Amino acid sequence: MAFLKKFFGQKTDSQSSLYKTNLNEIYNKSPFQKKQITSTIQDQKKLEQFELILEQQIIDLEALKKLTWRGIPNEYRAKVWKLIVKYIPPNHMSQTTILQKKRQDYQQYIKNYYQHMNEQERDENERKIIKIIQNDVLRTQPDYKLFRDPRIQEMFKRLLFIWNMRHPMSGYVQGINDVASPLVVVFLNEYVQIDFNSFDVPSNFDKLPEDILIDIEADIYWCLCKIIENIQDYFTANQPGVQEAYVKIRELIKILDYPLYQYFEDQQIDLNHFAFRWVLCLLIREFPLSLTIRLLDTYLAEGDEMANLHVYTVTNLILKCAPEIKSKNMSEAVIFLQNLPTKEWTEVQLEMLLQEAFVFQDHFEKTKGHLKLNQGNTNRSSIL
Repeated sequence: MAFLKKFFGQKTDSQSSLYKTNLNEIYNKSPFQKKQITSTIQDQKKLEQFELILEQQIIDLEALKKLTWRGIPNEYRAKVWKLIVKYIPPNHMSQTTILQKKRQDYQQYIKNYYQHMNEQERDENERKIIKIIQNDVLRTQPDYKLFRDPRIQEMFKRLLFIWNMRHPMSGYVQGINDVASPLVVVFLNEYVQIDFNSFDVPSNFDKLPEDILIDIEADIYWCLCKIIENIQDYFTANQPGVQEAYVKIRELIKILDYPLYQYFEDQQIDLNHFAFRWVLCLLIREFPLSLTIRLLDTYLAEGDEMANLHVYTVTNLILKCAPEIKSKNMSEAVIFLQNLPTKEWTEVQLEMLLQEAFVFQDHFEKTKGHLKLNQGNTNRSSIL
């Protein structure tokens, strides 16, 4: 924790109080120690806070985002996500009309891009993409039975192929399936009760009408589009967004934990050895599904700044691993980083990770002179 104190030095009285709270109270020196889940916010109070905002005729999106940053009750998450990604408008009077229009548009996409021809009529590139998507769907969230259900897999395959056809500049890129997976759970939960611990197939799922499932699919597709807008450069040719994230992460590590930075240099450990998946997939593969849903609450609340907070969150996760990393040789360290024990984390630990990342972001984005980045130098050979 010494490096935190070093870089968050003297502040004004009000700033000092803020940073003492953030740094001394929330910083977790033993990130992989199992902890008992505790709650500082009563569930009922949180429900009432969300109800108060969501009942407004014109919803205050800024107030909603602020509340969302600390997590959303399962009952309201689907509607809140649709609002804060601006899929539906804050005016209650317009929401039903907009939803109907977007869902009708998506049904037309299914006819145009998916149902209009059989497999033999597709060109070679389309057949290749379908095969890639099929394989990725089978690998998506493999620990949970819900994602093995044939109807869910068909829905997933269809919406990802339509994504590919509607976004020719980038097309489908592996990793988009991971970003979409929490949306499947959250929007399905509007119609059938999902167990947010086991993520088994709900007992009444087979009774869900096909037209409702298509509506859910449409909501997933449009919200996925909104999310990807904020990280588009992660998925375009040569993935410049990922490379720029590497540059920033590397510079942050150099400032915040120089011995760790030097260790990476000495051992010739490249960020690409372990962090590509972390950055591209928004850490979704690194945590249990229940925590990735909670993670997206905060990320989506950040709006246009989502990618920025994500970089600081990835950096903070690396910093938390520093003691373990520096005790290993190169191959052991890479294996450890590729298989973090974060699947055992609790929501409390995840929230701590996010709060600490926010403190870093708040400090460095306000004092950009402390973090000089060569944004043009993003060749892989120059990165860790």
